[in-house]
Amino acid sequence: MEFKIGLMMDLPDGKIPGFYAQIVKALAGKVELFDRDKEMLIVSNEEQQRAALEVMAHFNIETSIMELRLLVEEAELTDLFSDYGFTSRAEHNYLYDKIVIPFRFTTNSPAAEVDQAALQVEEHLIAQYKDGDHDVYVVDRQLEELMHGIAKAYRCSIEILR
Repeated sequence: MEFKIGLMMDLPDGKIPGFYAQIVKALAGKVELFDRDKEMLIVSNEEQQRAALEVMAHFNIETSIMELRLLVEEAELTDLFSDYGFTSRAEHNYLYDKIVIPFRFTTNSPAAEVDQAALQVEEHLIAQYKDGDHDVYVVDRQLEELMHGIAKAYRCSIEILR
């Protein structure tokens, strides 16, 4: 999963339709947008974030910053996904970093026990994907302690991925 930066624009009501087009045009010359979705611009680094914020300031547009995680294309999403992220216009899947936690079972955990623990984790799963030989599980950040407890109950341990 890659980190991305979301810039949520608070566009004023009643602006003419061309106003958004003016913003996009101004951004085009100064910012490398990775992606966008409705009123959210997505950039790859802080340098691009600063450049985008300068354009927003020029147009007097309030902007809030959100840390995002870009899921790999092969990620399996559950029904919970839409509560924790979104799919952009470009069909990229993002999670709000502040409210999710990715983890994997450690390599010294017994495979048979990991399979059983993974079954217990399933009901809380937001997304799952492969990272090399490891399965990576993504759950609600508030469930971190529960995930450690499930792993411990099956004589496994987990590693939180930051």
